[in-house]
Amino acid sequence: MNTALPRYLSIISILLFLSACSAVRDTSDRAYVYDQEHSIAWNIINSSGMDTYRDAQVTPSQKLMYSRNDYDFSFPELRGENLNESSLSLTPLLQYIPTGMGAEDWQNDGILAWIPTELASSPEVASQILSDTFEHAVLETLKESKKVHGDFRKGEGYNDYLGKYVFQVNASRYLAIQFADEYAGCELHNNKYFDAAIAKLPDCTLYINFHDSEKIVRTPDFISKNITGKSYLIRHDGVNASFISPIYRQITSHAKTNAVRLNYAFAQQLSRHLPDWVIIYISPHEESGMPAVALQAGKVHFFIRSE
Repeated sequence: MNTALPRYLSIISILLFLSACSAVRDTSDRAYVYDQEHSIAWNIINSSGMDTYRDAQVTPSQKLMYSRNDYDFSFPELRGENLNESSLSLTPLLQYIPTGMGAEDWQNDGILAWIPTELASSPEVASQILSDTFEHAVLETLKESKKVHGDFRKGEGYNDYLGKYVFQVNASRYLAIQFADEYAGCELHNNKYFDAAIAKLPDCTLYINFHDSEKIVRTPDFISKNITGKSYLIRHDGVNASFISPIYRQITSHAKTNAVRLNYAFAQQLSRHLPDWVIIYISPHEESGMPAVALQAGKVHFFIRSE
């Protein structure tokens, strides 16, 4: 008797079972209940399943100011018409949180997206829509700021059988574009993103990676109302997390704090060209005086609550 056949069939059965488990789930029958004790930013990441970053405790009068969402991270230029670092200090929002050895979701930058189901018939289509949406927004941002850029690189990420069937890692997509920035000292390098000869030079490259949606959810009212009331959720936690790498790296002509502020400013400018169902989450940078924020269509949501 050929004993290899039953073993082969068992392996196939396990793979099929795991594959079925990884199919998109519809959880839209469960509505998210907004927690009034917390900020919009806190509720945004909590509704997505992330490990939540704590709201900073501020006075009632400070909460009124930080609840405004027109804060402007423009750097190095400071615009007078909106709240910015010259008119509203971010110091009260900074807090030191001991994390031990944990790798909490909120410690890394990333994206959250509630892609309306009326726009996509499957997780794969939803993923492509998000990719195209980011491509348009990035190109508009660079055009608006008169920044010269290299080739726009996007496509499907690599996922082997072990990752797909054992660790349940979904298919991923990436976007990468290098651009010149005179203030930051970044030049184009013939699109050689991984050339060792330029690895230590100032680099301005936007790199975004995200995975296919694993579930359909009820669209929270504070995200965006859509026709079906359902969305494909792109999340920022777990093995299928999304992330955005730091945009300004190896900047030598300015202090690290300035590089961090440039990153916030670019992310907000990019967010202005995105629909309100796409959230850019920026993790806290206390050492540079910058708090965690959730950016939605250019609006800034701070993590705050009354004392």
